[in-house]
Amino acid sequence: MMEISEYVYSVQEFEAEARYIEALIWDALAVREGERVLICGYGDEARAVRAALVRGAIVTVIESRDLAIAEYAEIGATLLRGSTSVIPARDRSFDVGLAYHYLHEVDPLFHSQILGELARVAGRVAIVEPAPPSDPLGKRIAALYAQAKRTAGLFERYQNIDHWKRLLQGVEAELAQHTFAFAKVPPPQYLRDTVALLLDTMKAEATPEDIIEELRAIARRSDAQILPPVRNVLVGAAVGDLPAPLFTARPPLLEQSLAAAAVSKASTEQVARQRIDARVARNEISPENGYEFPPLPPPTASESGGIDARALPNAPAPTFVPPPTFVPPPSFVPPPSFAPPPGTGFGPPDASLPGNNPQPLFGAPFPPPFATPPQPGAPGAPEAGVGWQWEPPDSGASEPPA
Repeated sequence: MMEISEYVYSVQEFEAEARYIEALIWDALAVREGERVLICGYGDEARAVRAALVRGAIVTVIESRDLAIAEYAEIGATLLRGSTSVIPARDRSFDVGLAYHYLHEVDPLFHSQILGELARVAGRVAIVEPAPPSDPLGKRIAALYAQAKRTAGLFERYQNIDHWKRLLQGVEAELAQHTFAFAKVPPPQYLRDTVALLLDTMKAEATPEDIIEELRAIARRSDAQILPPVRNVLVGAAVGDLPAPLFTARPPLLEQSLAAAAVSKASTEQVARQRIDARVARNEISPENGYEFPPLPPPTASESGGIDARALPNAPAPTFVPPPTFVPPPSFVPPPSFAPPPGTGFGPPDASLPGNNPQPLFGAPFPPPFATPPQPGAPGAPEAGVGWQWEPPDSGASEPPA
């Protein structure tokens, strides 16, 4: 029979296991050296941006928040100002479009639009999202955090893997999915650190005092433990374009040297900065505005009705002329509305007849974007969740779709 301590990670084991799971996630994404990767937002401490740079990718971040842009201006990634719902880039401008811990902060109403845009501008689309928590205490903390973010005008809701799978299958032909989870319970310090980070985040927001007090009470419990949620990774691409991942072998659970990690981080950012400087020297990007796609070529003579627009570089853009409004002739009489009588086999089914209770083809529709969720424990309560490491909300409000 196993001792209780054998079910619980030590602090060193938990940190090493967290690094290993992060390595497996990037193995599943299969980002290769030299690939052009578009990442949605800088995210918490720009972790995904740094990880892609370490793997030798040419990273572009699409971002609209001025505070985040200023904070990570020297990280070594190219900036593309804009919204993920209408990405200002040409088709297939990138090899990979990555939404890393990004979509749970966006209203589900816009998920399909964002993934459609990523599929347009990138050859592969990848999603990394934590699943909703599975333990009762984790669910309660997640519900409190989501309520606090709604109070601040932000959005927070984790989804099951089927949600992401259904959306990704709508824009890509072939799909790979992977699930990664911790094998044991984290140490008690994980819960205290999680709550402390949440409370620190809430200082800058108008969080109700009852939420803050309940989180403090949870942190004071000596027997309280929460489980890190599962991490889901999904990658979609055209048939035959999905790369085969090579997964890292499990290393010894030893603490890495902080000095070695600092040297590696500094070296990676220096190499990335040199790559950006080289692209500036080749006039591929602007040091002031970040990544700027070249303008679309003007139409040729055959495309513009015999006039070569390239010979008129300063010609004004054509003026839009709306089509004339249709005015029916005096003799026009609209046909009467046709409403077939019940029982004829036409029109909507009669709900009073047996068997005429149609169900929606694709399951229940999405809930209203800002509906008040049921109380925790009630039937149908949404399962919001958190990752193994909490992400503080960005300094600004969630990016509104353009």
